[in-house]
Amino acid sequence: MQTLRHTLDALADAGVLAFNVSLHGGEVTTLPPVVLGELFALIRNHYLAHFDALNALGHKKSTPHIKTNLFKFAPLYELFDQHKVSVSASIDLPLALHARYRTTRTGTDWLPRTLDNLRLLARYPHAKKISATLSSVHLNDVQALVDDIWFIHRELGFDMNQLNLMFAFGSELNRAAKGDAALTPCTPAQQLQLYQALMAAFTGTELEVGLKRHWFDEFKPSYCTNAFNCGERFYLLQSDGAVYSCVRGQGIEDFHYGNVFEDPILDILDNGARKIRLVHQLHGMDGACQRCNQLSHCHTGCPVVKYQSGSARSYTCELQQALYADNPLSYPADAPIAQANYFQHYLHGMHPSLAFARAAMPPLEDRLMLPNDLGEAKNTLQAIIATDATLQVLFSDDVFLLELNDETVALDSQLFKQRRNVHTLVDGDGLVLHLRREVLQAHCSESIRNTLYLQMLRDTPVVYGDEQRTKQEHVFTYQLFANCLKPSLRYGSDYLQCDLSGLVALHRVHYQRGVLNNLFVTTSCLRDYHYQKQKNNAFYHVQTANLPFQNFEFHYLP
Repeated sequence: MQTLRHTLDALADAGVLAFNVSLHGGEVTTLPPVVLGELFALIRNHYLAHFDALNALGHKKSTPHIKTNLFKFAPLYELFDQHKVSVSASIDLPLALHARYRTTRTGTDWLPRTLDNLRLLARYPHAKKISATLSSVHLNDVQALVDDIWFIHRELGFDMNQLNLMFAFGSELNRAAKGDAALTPCTPAQQLQLYQALMAAFTGTELEVGLKRHWFDEFKPSYCTNAFNCGERFYLLQSDGAVYSCVRGQGIEDFHYGNVFEDPILDILDNGARKIRLVHQLHGMDGACQRCNQLSHCHTGCPVVKYQSGSARSYTCELQQALYADNPLSYPADAPIAQANYFQHYLHGMHPSLAFARAAMPPLEDRLMLPNDLGEAKNTLQAIIATDATLQVLFSDDVFLLELNDETVALDSQLFKQRRNVHTLVDGDGLVLHLRREVLQAHCSESIRNTLYLQMLRDTPVVYGDEQRTKQEHVFTYQLFANCLKPSLRYGSDYLQCDLSGLVALHRVHYQRGVLNNLFVTTSCLRDYHYQKQKNNAFYHVQTANLPFQNFEFHYLP
């Protein structure tokens, strides 16, 4: 309980949203009921607290999920029902093998108890399904497997549309623990024969929907085994805080990502993605995968199985090909050009050393190249301003007020204006600029040396400079030293003023009918700080390529 709560808090603090929290591994129902109830409540509260964010991302989980062998299902039924827990019941099919392999410590099989619990599960009012992992021995009698699916569906009353089939794979840990008792995995031919037998047995029946939609979900693109890099999204958390890839990789050092009580959570997540990439890279790229038009769906399969088998190719490849071929609209094959492009994409993302060992790529088309981290929240212009007191003054929308006859216009930066306001001036209009006294102290040790800094531009484009940009043409630059500014007659002692009426009228010969004029206002110290900031911060520079100062746009009619 403490481990899960600590981890969810650490993820939240790191800005990572857990979208699916499932109780799995070993047998979780061996925990005391009070602990189980606390875990269920914690998971439900997590989903509810983040309901809007999860829903916006398309995740619909709102209740806990548990994988269980059903041994303690009856005594825990009310607790499960109270928390609306979704249940995945693990059994062996055919049921005769459940009796053989699911026994108590004294060697007694508990199939009768399992059948009673399956009847109870059939009446359970919340989400439920059955999962069965198949090895070679499970497929020795496929007809018995088919018969038992019907038995559970018709006699026990459980809707077997809700069934997931999985295939065992070779595991060194399993062989070390069980020796000769370890079950032999199915061959690819056996997997394919089972699929064909189930298609023949259930097509056209009430279980056809389950056969096509759920039974082979693990081998479809929505499942973790087909992720581009499963280490970026899926993790197993042990009660001691250790994080592994999943139940398949649990206990294997190459799939150990860290410990939530010892390592920063983002380091654990980064380590997961790195280790999964490394496993894929160590096993290379199978030639058949390079030419496969379903690579964008499969991504060469589960890395843990690759690690255990030493193969670079999915252990269910033939089965997946059959699933894709039978559902061409759901899993369309990539056209040759798309397949080649996706292969290059996969190679660069998962096998960069192989990608660069190949023939040189054609030159990139001409396009704007921006740094990858430009979009990070801390690098937005608003975030940069928020951490810099001088920039907050430079971009302020209340330090400069323009008195136009009897109207007051608050000036703000053109970069943040929600709409464009254009005024019309005529000879004789009064134009007085008022500024807060404190703006003259911003980034200035001696305000007497500071100046009010004005730039007049007009919208007659010119091209100049190293970048050969098309810009508005400059008309004049004007500076007035701080001590020459007069006290504001309109806004009180906190403001100074400068009458711009004569200055603007003086240059009326340069204003053109139908051409917009653009007056920028700042101080010389703030202007200097702006250009120094551009030198020091590339993210600021790229977002302030256009003048960021407060401005006033107008047409002039002499």
